[in-house]
Amino acid sequence: MFQGLDKNTAKRMIHSLLESGQPPKLGAQYVNVATEPTLKRLRFDYLDGILKSDQGRDGAGVCKWVVANYGNGKTQFLRCLQSIAWELNYTTAFVELSQDECPLDRPDRVYTAVARSIQAAPRTSSDVDRGRGIEVMLQQLLDRLFPEVLSGVVDPRVKEQAITWVESSLSSTPIECSSFRTAATKHLIAKLTGDLTTANLSASYLRGDQMPMSEYKSIGLYEKLDKSSGFIFLRSLCQFLQRSELASGTVLLFDEARRSLSLMSTKSKKVACENLLSVINRCNSEELPGTMFVYAVMPDFFSDFATNYPALQQRCGPNTKIDLEVINNGNEVDLLQKIGNRIAKVFSIANDDIDINEALVEQNCEVIAHCTLKQTMGSGTRRLFVKTWCDVLQQSRDSLLYELDEQMVERFIEGARQQLDAVEQEAVETEGE
Repeated sequence: MFQGLDKNTAKRMIHSLLESGQPPKLGAQYVNVATEPTLKRLRFDYLDGILKSDQGRDGAGVCKWVVANYGNGKTQFLRCLQSIAWELNYTTAFVELSQDECPLDRPDRVYTAVARSIQAAPRTSSDVDRGRGIEVMLQQLLDRLFPEVLSGVVDPRVKEQAITWVESSLSSTPIECSSFRTAATKHLIAKLTGDLTTANLSASYLRGDQMPMSEYKSIGLYEKLDKSSGFIFLRSLCQFLQRSELASGTVLLFDEARRSLSLMSTKSKKVACENLLSVINRCNSEELPGTMFVYAVMPDFFSDFATNYPALQQRCGPNTKIDLEVINNGNEVDLLQKIGNRIAKVFSIANDDIDINEALVEQNCEVIAHCTLKQTMGSGTRRLFVKTWCDVLQQSRDSLLYELDEQMVERFIEGARQQLDAVEQEAVETEGE
């Protein structure tokens, strides 16, 4: 289970869990519990199944809803799915929906959020952050197709092969938006030939940067990104990646972390609903080839929002939902203990100079699990448990792990809760809510 987990990645994982109780960008599968069978089915049925192109035929598109209460595993599930997608050469975009950064009623800003977060499979832990963005992704995919043509000691023959392929095969990839294809090919040719001006302008266009169209027209880009063309650009991105065979396809992971829909006006909600329907319908009609669109929401999305839009509600059938509350419906204390055991293993790899008593791990995990469950009544339990348990483990670096009673645990829980509340408040203020 933990083979291949290096010390540096383990340290980053523990840091992420300590800071916010959130799963890390890389390595979430090492602390995953209960959802493995569902993830395997998604891999077998879709990522390694109908989404893949076959003998020149486009792969299918699919939409899924991931449902759970706040702090009960939605982000964790998305991160695990992201790791599986990377293993199979899919590009992924992990987008947190918000009114400022990515409102669903603005297709142009949805595209921009995807373009700035999309990435190919990271080769190193630092690549998780440095590899984000459409222009970096395209460079990495070309660099893997023609080994080290952009990152290593350049073999002139390999560079010539890459230029020929981009100018012939890639530039003729059939997609909706010709300017998108032009920008992508111009960007890669510019990187191969050292044309810095064209490389920067084409990268800005692909990211959706707002610049005077005259600058884009100077390199042959004429189609403007706006509300009416946002989803055309998004579809073109997904079409381009699979039909060019640069990647197996695209996985779009949308995490409604902080109630973005509930903050919209009635008119904006209607537009957001229409946009969601558009994405779903385009997936079903295979205009988003090789694309998995996954939207993580809380249960009230279906009771308070979807019910007002019958056409959307019809697209939210049982086969489209991944209900984490149902999947994890067992003994919650046992589940938390399993999570705690896995975190303790990761902590041991990150701090291999500390000898952790397994009996104390079991005992303390059980006490913390009971106390957090009692205080939260099932909403946000897992995030609070994870943060509290990581705080306890972190303290053991200075003083060895010791037996905890309920009173001690409650003090740890209160400290963890205050830190989580501060992180949440800062995020809300940053979004301008």
